[in-house]
Amino acid sequence: MHDATHEADLAGGDTGELAELAVQAVETAAGDLGLNPLLFARELAQGEVGLMIGYLRAAADHVTDLDLRERIDRLLHRMTEWTQDSE
Repeated sequence: MHDATHEADLAGGDTGELAELAVQAVETAAGDLGLNPLLFARELAQGEVGLMIGYLRAAADHVTDLDLRERIDRLLHRMTEWTQDSE
């Protein structure tokens, strides 16, 4: 389990901001997908985002549409390398 205070400090924010952004992220994604936000959050809390990123990374090599492949690569970059801690 991560220390939320430590993680927020590394990103230049606080735990309140982390909580607000987490709620906003879940509500936005659930709304975009037509899902129940609470049920969606329960699944996300089980590590589903990590699995999804892993599956997308593995599938990207098989995508032949260059535009789609570029969008996948940019999304993976934003969700992984761009968000890594500086430690």
